[in-house]
Amino acid sequence: MIRGAIVGFGAVAANGHSPAYAASREAEIVAVVDPSPVRRDAASAALPGVRAFATMADLAAEAEIDFVDICTPPALHGEGIVEALGHGWNVLCEKPLILDLLEFEKIRNLARETERAVVPVHNWKYAPIIRAATDALRSGTIGQLRELRIETLRVEDCATADPNNPNWRRDPALAGGGILMDHGWHAIYLAHHWFREEPTSVEAALHCAPIGVEDDATLTLHFPSGRATIFLTWRASERRNTMRLTGDRGTIEIDDGILKSGGKDVRFESALSAGSHHADWFAAMLPDVIGHFNSPEKGRAELEEAGLCLSVIRSAYEIASLA
Repeated sequence: MIRGAIVGFGAVAANGHSPAYAASREAEIVAVVDPSPVRRDAASAALPGVRAFATMADLAAEAEIDFVDICTPPALHGEGIVEALGHGWNVLCEKPLILDLLEFEKIRNLARETERAVVPVHNWKYAPIIRAATDALRSGTIGQLRELRIETLRVEDCATADPNNPNWRRDPALAGGGILMDHGWHAIYLAHHWFREEPTSVEAALHCAPIGVEDDATLTLHFPSGRATIFLTWRASERRNTMRLTGDRGTIEIDDGILKSGGKDVRFESALSAGSHHADWFAAMLPDVIGHFNSPEKGRAELEEAGLCLSVIRSAYEIASLA
């Protein structure tokens, strides 16, 4: 059983990650790190027996752990990852993993030097309906993937648990961007996961809200064997996720909670747009994460996928600034 600490005990940690650890036979959470006394008290109440610390330095001085699970706002990820690697801990970190390409290079090199794994929470790949679509694609149901359309519709950005920053997702200093950095990260790694290629070029159009971050984004990623079009908005009239994979011999469609493939419609218990914490997806991902911790070299591909997401998003922002 490996021992870990959650860094940042907000809504995602409390509702998405903690339940999975409670059910795991391979990993346990023995500590929480959060600068807020209120959230430390909440962690102690929610996780009996878990020790709470204000800083990672305090944690390192008083507890023996194998990994940290970083759930802080994105602008704090880099510092936390570097500090954790410095202590010799493996790292699991919420998306967006990092906001700056130079900082990503530093983390990649440090992970190799310390022989530790840095794993992003790319949990959408583990949603039951996504896994079923992936299985259908890999089995050759639609032939070679040529066209991918992903739409993420939201009526607003997701509220946060931090009373001092209730809308940090709209604060570029903390979030690093708007809906593209938030929801776009998921869509980009799904496109990479399904095409199994790196994009050769990017097209982008963004709509910037008055508060300074984009609330609409359209991306086109060109791959050697096809293209992916991604549309994201915080200004929709409904909350919904749709995806359409078109190949040489047919299509696979995801209509939020319905998978249409091979002439059959299969309804899943939970739609993609239902909630934002997805404890079941995290639980399904956790065994692979632990495997990467045990064999860091096997987890390098996940880190590189995070680097690809960041590179695409940074290219999109640069393109949009020149438009």
